[in-house]
Amino acid sequence: MNKIDHTPKVSVVMPVYNRVHQVSRAIDSILAQSYEDFELIVVDDGSQDGTIKVVEHYAKCDNRVRLLSLPSNGGQGLARALGNDAAKGEYIAVMDSDDRAAPRRLALQTEFLDQHPDITLVGGQATKVFSDTSVRMDMLSGDAQLKALLLMMDCAFVHPTVMIRKAFMRQHNLNYSAERRGDDDFEFYLRMVEAGATFYNMPDQLVEYFRHEGNISANTPRINQDKTPLRVRLLSLYYPELTVSEIQAIAKIMQTGASLSAKQAYQGILAAEKAQTMQHSYFGEDHAYLNQILQRAIMIVTKALNKSGHQV
Repeated sequence: MNKIDHTPKVSVVMPVYNRVHQVSRAIDSILAQSYEDFELIVVDDGSQDGTIKVVEHYAKCDNRVRLLSLPSNGGQGLARALGNDAAKGEYIAVMDSDDRAAPRRLALQTEFLDQHPDITLVGGQATKVFSDTSVRMDMLSGDAQLKALLLMMDCAFVHPTVMIRKAFMRQHNLNYSAERRGDDDFEFYLRMVEAGATFYNMPDQLVEYFRHEGNISANTPRINQDKTPLRVRLLSLYYPELTVSEIQAIAKIMQTGASLSAKQAYQGILAAEKAQTMQHSYFGEDHAYLNQILQRAIMIVTKALNKSGHQV
Protein backbone atom coordinates (compact mmCIF):
# COMPACT_ATOMS: atom_id res chain seq x y z
CA MET A 1 0.00 0.00 0.00
CA ASN A 2 1.35 3.40 -0.99
CA LYS A 3 0.90 6.31 1.36
CA ILE A 4 1.01 10.05 0.85
CA ASP A 5 2.82 11.52 3.86
CA HIS A 6 3.32 14.94 2.31
CA THR A 7 1.62 17.28 -0.14
CA PRO A 8 1.90 15.69 -3.59
CA LYS A 9 3.40 17.65 -6.46
CA VAL A 10 0.66 16.61 -8.91
CA SER A 11 -3.06 16.07 -8.48
CA VAL A 12 -4.62 13.95 -11.22
CA VAL A 13 -8.36 14.71 -11.40
CA MET A 14 -10.56 12.13 -13.11
CA PRO A 15 -14.37 12.34 -13.20
CA VAL A 16 -16.15 9.07 -13.88
CA TYR A 17 -19.72 8.14 -14.72
CA ASN A 18 -20.83 4.59 -15.53
CA ARG A 19 -17.43 3.34 -16.73
CA VAL A 20 -17.29 0.02 -14.89
CA HIS A 21 -15.56 -1.70 -17.82
CA GLN A 22 -13.10 1.11 -18.65
CA VAL A 23 -12.16 2.85 -15.41
CA SER A 24 -9.56 0.25 -14.37
CA ARG A 25 -7.60 0.93 -17.57
CA ALA A 26 -7.39 4.63 -16.73
CA ILE A 27 -6.55 4.14 -13.03
CA ASP A 28 -3.94 1.47 -13.75
CA SER A 29 -2.20 3.78 -16.23
CA ILE A 30 -1.88 6.49 -13.58
CA LEU A 31 -0.73 4.18 -10.80
CA ALA A 32 1.91 2.79 -13.19
CA GLN A 33 3.46 6.23 -13.83
CA SER A 34 7.24 6.49 -13.61
CA TYR A 35 6.66 9.71 -11.65
CA GLU A 36 5.23 8.79 -8.25
CA ASP A 37 4.69 12.09 -6.41
CA PHE A 38 0.99 12.41 -7.17
CA GLU A 39 -2.52 11.88 -5.89
CA LEU A 40 -5.35 10.55 -8.04
CA ILE A 41 -8.71 12.15 -7.26
CA VAL A 42 -11.52 10.12 -8.79
CA VAL A 43 -14.87 11.94 -8.72
CA ASP A 44 -17.72 9.47 -9.16
CA ASP A 45 -20.56 11.44 -10.73
CA GLY A 46 -23.48 9.33 -9.51
CA SER A 47 -22.57 6.09 -11.33
CA GLN A 48 -25.18 3.34 -11.24
CA ASP A 49 -23.30 0.44 -12.86
CA GLY A 50 -20.82 -0.66 -10.19
CA THR A 51 -18.10 1.83 -11.11
CA ILE A 52 -17.86 3.12 -7.56
CA LYS A 53 -17.05 -0.36 -6.19
CA VAL A 54 -14.15 -0.63 -8.62
CA VAL A 55 -12.77 2.74 -7.50
CA GLU A 56 -13.30 1.91 -3.82
CA HIS A 57 -11.13 -1.18 -4.27
CA TYR A 58 -8.29 0.92 -5.69
CA ALA A 59 -8.64 3.47 -2.87
CA LYS A 60 -8.33 0.71 -0.27
CA CYS A 61 -5.23 -0.72 -1.94
CA ASP A 62 -3.40 2.53 -2.71
CA ASN A 63 -3.67 5.65 -0.55
CA ARG A 64 -2.72 7.84 -3.47
CA VAL A 65 -6.25 7.23 -4.77
CA ARG A 66 -8.92 9.52 -3.31
CA LEU A 67 -12.59 8.94 -4.06
CA LEU A 68 -15.16 11.72 -4.06
CA SER A 69 -18.66 10.34 -4.54
CA LEU A 70 -21.58 12.48 -5.71
CA PRO A 71 -25.11 11.31 -4.82
CA SER A 72 -26.45 11.96 -8.35
CA ASN A 73 -25.17 12.84 -11.79
CA GLY A 74 -24.25 16.54 -11.89
CA GLY A 75 -22.28 16.57 -15.12
CA GLN A 76 -18.60 16.47 -16.00
CA GLY A 77 -18.05 20.19 -15.42
CA LEU A 78 -19.27 19.95 -11.83
CA ALA A 79 -17.26 16.78 -11.19
CA ARG A 80 -14.06 18.36 -12.51
CA ALA A 81 -14.65 21.54 -10.52
CA LEU A 82 -15.09 19.61 -7.27
CA GLY A 83 -12.03 17.50 -7.99
CA ASN A 84 -9.94 20.59 -8.70
CA ASP A 85 -11.16 22.20 -5.47
CA ALA A 86 -9.97 19.15 -3.55
CA ALA A 87 -6.57 19.04 -5.29
CA LYS A 88 -3.52 19.39 -3.04
CA GLY A 89 -0.87 19.40 -5.74
CA GLU A 90 1.02 22.26 -7.35
CA TYR A 91 -0.06 21.00 -10.76
CA ILE A 92 -3.45 19.59 -11.79
CA ALA A 93 -3.46 16.90 -14.48
CA VAL A 94 -6.67 16.26 -16.41
CA MET A 95 -7.54 12.60 -16.97
CA ASP A 96 -10.56 10.88 -18.51
CA SER A 97 -11.97 7.67 -17.06
CA ASP A 98 -11.78 5.66 -20.28
CA ASP A 99 -8.32 6.61 -21.55
CA ARG A 100 -4.79 5.35 -20.92
CA ALA A 101 -1.92 7.65 -19.92
CA ALA A 102 1.55 6.98 -21.29
CA PRO A 103 3.91 5.72 -18.53
CA ARG A 104 5.99 8.93 -18.49
CA ARG A 105 3.15 11.39 -18.96
CA LEU A 106 3.34 12.93 -15.47
CA ALA A 107 7.15 12.90 -15.45
CA LEU A 108 7.41 14.71 -18.78
CA GLN A 109 4.79 17.36 -18.01
CA THR A 110 5.99 18.01 -14.45
CA GLU A 111 9.55 18.48 -15.66
CA PHE A 112 8.35 20.78 -18.43
CA LEU A 113 6.34 23.05 -16.10
CA ASP A 114 9.20 23.11 -13.59
CA GLN A 115 11.55 24.30 -16.35
CA HIS A 116 9.11 26.72 -18.03
CA PRO A 117 7.53 28.97 -15.39
CA ASP A 118 6.05 31.14 -18.15
CA ILE A 119 3.73 28.34 -19.33
CA THR A 120 0.40 28.11 -17.52
CA LEU A 121 -1.19 25.11 -19.24
CA VAL A 122 0.57 22.34 -21.12
CA GLY A 123 -0.93 19.62 -23.28
CA GLY A 124 0.59 17.14 -25.69
CA GLN A 125 0.07 14.61 -28.41
CA ALA A 126 -2.30 11.63 -28.31
CA THR A 127 -3.38 8.58 -30.25
CA LYS A 128 -7.10 8.31 -30.95
CA VAL A 129 -8.12 4.67 -30.55
CA PHE A 130 -11.20 3.19 -32.21
CA SER A 131 -12.47 -0.39 -32.00
CA ASP A 132 -10.60 -1.47 -35.14
CA THR A 133 -7.93 1.15 -35.73
CA SER A 134 -5.95 4.03 -34.23
CA VAL A 135 -4.98 7.48 -35.50
CA ARG A 136 -2.15 9.71 -34.33
CA MET A 137 -3.37 13.19 -33.37
CA ASP A 138 -0.82 15.86 -34.28
CA MET A 139 -1.49 18.99 -32.26
CA LEU A 140 0.12 22.39 -32.80
CA SER A 141 2.51 23.58 -30.10
CA GLY A 142 2.87 27.36 -29.78
CA ASP A 143 0.77 29.70 -27.63
CA ALA A 144 -0.22 32.14 -30.39
CA GLN A 145 -1.43 29.47 -32.82
CA LEU A 146 -3.22 27.52 -30.07
CA LYS A 147 -5.15 30.61 -29.04
CA ALA A 148 -6.15 31.18 -32.65
CA LEU A 149 -7.05 27.52 -33.05
CA LEU A 150 -9.49 27.75 -30.14
CA LEU A 151 -11.82 29.44 -32.63
CA MET A 152 -12.22 25.99 -34.20
CA MET A 153 -13.43 24.81 -30.76
CA ASP A 154 -12.11 21.22 -30.73
CA CYS A 155 -8.67 21.47 -32.29
CA ALA A 156 -6.29 23.13 -29.83
CA PHE A 157 -5.86 20.50 -27.11
CA VAL A 158 -6.56 16.86 -26.44
CA HIS A 159 -8.23 17.50 -23.12
CA PRO A 160 -6.91 14.48 -21.14
CA THR A 161 -3.34 15.52 -21.96
CA VAL A 162 -3.67 18.86 -20.16
CA MET A 163 -1.76 19.84 -17.00
CA ILE A 164 -2.38 23.22 -15.31
CA ARG A 165 -0.72 25.35 -12.66
CA LYS A 166 -3.10 25.33 -9.69
CA ALA A 167 -1.74 28.63 -8.39
CA PHE A 168 -2.85 30.40 -11.58
CA MET A 169 -6.33 28.94 -11.22
CA ARG A 170 -6.57 30.05 -7.60
CA GLN A 171 -5.14 33.49 -8.34
CA HIS A 172 -7.75 34.17 -11.04
CA ASN A 173 -10.62 32.22 -9.44
CA LEU A 174 -10.73 29.81 -12.37
CA ASN A 175 -12.33 26.40 -12.54
CA TYR A 176 -14.58 24.37 -14.79
CA SER A 177 -18.17 25.56 -14.99
CA ALA A 178 -20.42 23.51 -12.72
CA GLU A 179 -23.40 24.43 -14.89
CA ARG A 180 -22.13 23.24 -18.28
CA ARG A 181 -22.76 19.71 -19.52
CA GLY A 182 -20.83 20.09 -22.75
CA ASP A 183 -17.73 21.97 -23.94
CA ASP A 184 -16.77 22.60 -20.30
CA ASP A 185 -13.14 22.21 -21.38
CA PHE A 186 -13.39 24.87 -24.09
CA GLU A 187 -15.20 27.27 -21.76
CA PHE A 188 -12.37 26.78 -19.27
CA TYR A 189 -9.71 27.46 -21.93
CA LEU A 190 -11.60 30.61 -22.91
CA ARG A 191 -11.50 31.97 -19.37
CA MET A 192 -7.83 31.01 -19.13
CA VAL A 193 -7.19 33.19 -22.19
CA GLU A 194 -9.10 36.07 -20.57
CA ALA A 195 -6.92 35.73 -17.46
CA GLY A 196 -3.68 35.92 -19.47
CA ALA A 197 -2.66 32.24 -19.51
CA THR A 198 0.11 30.97 -21.78
CA PHE A 199 -0.36 27.64 -23.59
CA TYR A 200 1.88 24.94 -25.04
CA ASN A 201 1.55 21.43 -26.48
CA MET A 202 4.50 19.10 -25.98
CA PRO A 203 5.65 16.89 -28.89
CA ASP A 204 5.39 13.76 -26.74
CA GLN A 205 2.63 11.15 -27.00
CA LEU A 206 0.93 11.41 -23.60
CA VAL A 207 -2.42 9.59 -23.86
CA GLU A 208 -4.30 6.90 -25.73
CA TYR A 209 -7.65 8.58 -26.34
CA PHE A 210 -10.36 5.94 -26.67
CA ARG A 211 -13.44 6.67 -28.78
CA HIS A 212 -16.61 4.61 -28.48
CA GLU A 213 -20.39 4.97 -28.48
CA GLY A 214 -20.48 6.02 -24.86
CA ASN A 215 -18.49 9.21 -25.50
CA ILE A 216 -19.79 10.20 -28.95
CA SER A 217 -23.06 12.10 -28.83
CA ALA A 218 -25.78 11.32 -31.34
CA ASN A 219 -27.05 14.88 -31.17
CA THR A 220 -24.34 16.54 -33.25
CA PRO A 221 -26.48 19.45 -34.58
CA ARG A 222 -27.35 20.47 -31.02
CA ILE A 223 -23.70 20.22 -29.96
CA ASN A 224 -22.63 22.49 -32.85
CA GLN A 225 -25.38 24.97 -32.00
CA ASP A 226 -24.29 25.08 -28.35
CA LYS A 227 -20.74 25.98 -29.43
CA THR A 228 -21.88 29.24 -31.02
CA PRO A 229 -22.25 31.32 -27.80
CA LEU A 230 -18.76 30.26 -26.73
CA ARG A 231 -17.35 31.19 -30.13
CA VAL A 232 -19.07 34.59 -29.80
CA ARG A 233 -17.27 35.13 -26.49
CA LEU A 234 -13.90 34.28 -28.01
CA LEU A 235 -14.46 36.47 -31.06
CA SER A 236 -15.35 39.32 -28.71
CA LEU A 237 -11.95 38.96 -27.05
CA TYR A 238 -9.97 38.84 -30.27
CA TYR A 239 -11.99 41.48 -32.19
CA PRO A 240 -13.27 44.08 -29.70
CA GLU A 241 -13.65 46.63 -32.52
CA LEU A 242 -16.41 44.59 -34.16
CA THR A 243 -20.03 45.18 -33.26
CA VAL A 244 -22.07 42.54 -31.49
CA SER A 245 -24.05 41.86 -34.66
CA GLU A 246 -20.84 41.43 -36.70
CA ILE A 247 -19.42 38.97 -34.17
CA GLN A 248 -22.67 37.01 -34.13
CA ALA A 249 -22.69 36.95 -37.93
CA ILE A 250 -19.19 35.43 -38.03
CA ALA A 251 -20.07 32.86 -35.39
CA LYS A 252 -23.15 31.89 -37.38
CA ILE A 253 -21.26 31.12 -40.57
CA MET A 254 -18.69 29.12 -38.57
CA GLN A 255 -21.37 26.88 -37.06
CA THR A 256 -21.13 23.45 -38.64
CA GLY A 257 -24.37 22.43 -40.32
CA ALA A 258 -26.07 25.78 -39.70
CA SER A 259 -29.04 26.67 -41.88
CA LEU A 260 -28.28 30.13 -43.27
CA SER A 261 -30.36 32.54 -45.29
CA ALA A 262 -28.60 34.37 -48.10
CA LYS A 263 -28.67 37.52 -45.97
CA GLN A 264 -27.05 35.79 -43.00
CA ALA A 265 -24.39 34.31 -45.26
CA TYR A 266 -23.51 37.68 -46.79
CA GLN A 267 -23.50 39.36 -43.39
CA GLY A 268 -21.11 36.73 -42.08
CA ILE A 269 -18.79 37.03 -45.06
CA LEU A 270 -18.63 40.83 -44.80
CA ALA A 271 -17.99 40.71 -41.05
CA ALA A 272 -15.29 38.05 -41.44
CA GLU A 273 -13.56 40.07 -44.17
CA LYS A 274 -13.63 43.11 -41.88
CA ALA A 275 -12.11 41.03 -39.06
CA GLN A 276 -9.30 39.94 -41.37
CA THR A 277 -8.13 43.56 -41.57
CA MET A 278 -7.70 43.72 -37.79
CA GLN A 279 -4.22 42.58 -36.79
CA HIS A 280 -3.77 43.77 -33.22
CA SER A 281 -3.30 40.88 -30.78
CA TYR A 282 -4.93 41.45 -27.37
CA PHE A 283 -4.25 38.07 -25.76
CA GLY A 284 -1.26 36.79 -27.71
CA GLU A 285 -3.38 35.20 -30.45
CA ASP A 286 -1.90 34.78 -33.95
CA HIS A 287 -4.00 36.90 -36.33
CA ALA A 288 -2.36 35.49 -39.44
CA TYR A 289 -3.59 32.07 -38.37
CA LEU A 290 -6.98 33.51 -37.40
CA ASN A 291 -7.23 34.94 -40.91
CA GLN A 292 -6.72 31.44 -42.35
CA ILE A 293 -9.53 30.10 -40.17
CA LEU A 294 -11.86 32.93 -41.20
CA GLN A 295 -10.93 32.50 -44.85
CA ARG A 296 -11.87 28.83 -44.68
CA ALA A 297 -15.31 29.78 -43.30
CA ILE A 298 -15.73 32.42 -46.03
CA MET A 299 -14.84 29.90 -48.76
CA ILE A 300 -17.29 27.28 -47.45
CA VAL A 301 -20.16 29.76 -47.28
CA THR A 302 -19.29 31.30 -50.65
CA LYS A 303 -19.30 27.87 -52.26
CA ALA A 304 -22.73 27.15 -50.75
CA LEU A 305 -24.07 30.49 -52.01
CA ASN A 306 -22.78 29.92 -55.53
CA LYS A 307 -24.24 26.43 -55.56
CA SER A 308 -27.64 27.81 -54.59
CA GLY A 309 -27.56 30.43 -57.35
CA HIS A 310 -26.39 33.40 -55.26
CA GLN A 311 -23.22 34.50 -57.00
CA VAL A 312 -20.56 36.08 -54.80
